Amino acid sequence: MTGTKIVVGYDGSQDARRALRWGFREAVRTGAEVDMVYVWRWPDYLPAASMIPGTPVWPDLNAEKELETMLAEAVARAQAEYPGVVAHTIIGHGSPASVLRDLSAGASLLVVGGRGHGLLGDFWLGSVPGALAAHALCSVVVVREPAGQAPGAPILLGLDDSAHADRAAEFAFEHAAAWGAPLRVVRAWMPPPDPWIGAPDIDREEISTAELVAVREQVAEWHRKYSTVDLQVEAIVGHPYRVIAEAATQARTVVLGARGEGGFSLLRLGSVSRYVLHHVSATVAVVR
Repeated sequence: MTGTKIVVGYDGSQDARRALRWGFREAVRTGAEVDMVYVWRWPDYLPAASMIPGTPVWPDLNAEKELETMLAEAVARAQAEYPGVVAHTIIGHGSPASVLRDLSAGASLLVVGGRGHGLLGDFWLGSVPGALAAHALCSVVVVREPAGQAPGAPILLGLDDSAHADRAAEFAFEHAAAWGAPLRVVRAWMPPPDPWIGAPDIDREEISTAELVAVREQVAEWHRKYSTVDLQVEAIVGHPYRVIAEAATQARTVVLGARGEGGFSLLRLGSVSRYVLHHVSATVAVVR
């Protein structure tokens, strides 16, 4: 993934600053430009305001000037750490999720923090990362920095056999190679719910071996291309929610396809991906 642009949602919070650094680091690697975006939301604390004719009080020009200064200072700090990156600041008005979704068109990545507070307004109202992961027009990275993460923590790739899986594998291998991180590839599979119904002679070991062979074949081409990546492949019996959430406790980044089938039959935002976004402390990449 090279060139084009990286959109970073920013509100001045700690996670947003991490997201900005993540975006700049990726821009150095790929040669992309960075669009750093802060979103104002129209004040909604006067329920009857929309029914009363009058002069609008939006935007607050003084506050917007302060915001421009804050964004310029944040970009300057990031450029000092990652020189050579071309960056632009954008101030949007409206719903953060809607504004960032629109700006994701034509971008290679949309990067946001896992939480935010908004120095001059509320950036996260509801689950903005979840909404963006579901509806953005490019891959989405939700950046977090879990406490107490062990050095050399792996990237975790949750892999199924859907059409999205190959792109997720490419993303995971590419970033593992770039960061010098090990890559752990996990496929979850579910046995019949009751051995007395349908398949009393099910051989779990045989199925698990078949799943393991399948996933190794699935990533073989990418491992040949990124041969320096330290690769671990596993097929684990269990629900994808639990398998990924448990494996993610040891990961620096979790990579998932936007949609899934097969072993990850519920890999839809609103199910596995949404669960992971809300319940793990690692950075999460949802790949299109």
